[in-house]
Amino acid sequence: MPSNAILIFLAIVPTIVLFSYIYYKDKVEKEPIGLLIGLFFLGVLTVVGAAIGESLFIEVLGFKDKLSVGENFVQYFLVVALWEEGFKFLVLRTVTWNNKNFDYTFDAIVYAVIISLGFATLENIMYVLKIGTYQVALMRALLSVPGHTIDAVFMGLFFGKAKYCQYVGDKSGKTKNMLLSFFVPMLIHGTYDFSISLLNAFEGAIVIFLGFVVVTTVLAIINVRKCSKQSTFVGRVPVPNYGFYGYYPQQTTYPQQQYQAQQYQAQQYQAQQYQTQYTQPYQQQNYYYTPNGYTQTNGYTAQNQYYRPAYQNQNYPYFRQQYQYPYQNVYQPQQQYNNYNYTGYNNPYPQQTYNNISPGQNDRQDKQ
Repeated sequence: MPSNAILIFLAIVPTIVLFSYIYYKDKVEKEPIGLLIGLFFLGVLTVVGAAIGESLFIEVLGFKDKLSVGENFVQYFLVVALWEEGFKFLVLRTVTWNNKNFDYTFDAIVYAVIISLGFATLENIMYVLKIGTYQVALMRALLSVPGHTIDAVFMGLFFGKAKYCQYVGDKSGKTKNMLLSFFVPMLIHGTYDFSISLLNAFEGAIVIFLGFVVVTTVLAIINVRKCSKQSTFVGRVPVPNYGFYGYYPQQTTYPQQQYQAQQYQAQQYQAQQYQTQYTQPYQQQNYYYTPNGYTQTNGYTAQNQYYRPAYQNQNYPYFRQQYQYPYQNVYQPQQQYNNYNYTGYNNPYPQQTYNNISPGQNDRQDKQ
């Protein structure tokens, strides 16, 4: 006969392993240890509330020891799953929804799992000590405790989506995901318990049970990994003269929208040749203009934005001219350029006086 200390240790080990995995997957920002410990013991207390509720409902329904398939269905879906998941959801919604540390969607999974593991740990200790065998400790470590964790993963998944919907001002989405956060884990929990009750009812029920366990486990792992990589900010957002949106209810009209970064591709422009003597310096220096920001100067079209080709022997993109004042369309004189010899291509293209050496071309000042 195993000692109680060993059985208690075996009942606690699954909780440590499962929560370590969830805590590791919280990549963006770890949750405070004090908050997690508090949620764990609140999860332990939900065992008492669920036990009282289940006893009252079973007494009202008049269920005895031997139940039919229909009575088992009602018991496991509308009694056991309803009360157990209901108390877990009550703690999750009451304690964490307005908590300042709830600022990323993956945090909801962390909170739901630690609450559920508090429930599962006490329940597991009670079962293991009652029966007192290693076989029971092993089976519950492989099935029952992970089952509660799977329920919590789906509860936290939709709870985080509801938080995000509030963050962006989507009231209908918030309501829908809040309901899913309660009913989806309740259905998973009820199906798990009901499929176990079918093992003694007909042959082949073990296939249904094991298939259900495998499917829900795989789906839970996929959602944990996905939500861990795509954890979205849903915390408090500063709003001028209003405090923080998402923390005070009166800021619901000031959501912080999430936008994906837009990708821009470089555009290729070809030089346009002007048959005029005033564009010769630009042409000889291979400065190409873009279609933005034209300036009319002395009967020809000058350009504010220029592109200079890179060296021909190197595979570098074009260097774009940067202006100190992007919205200024006036060229300021900076220096004189002789013989069209332009050397400062990283500076704004200036308005200049041309010292022309070509026959028939007079010195002149470009004017805007």
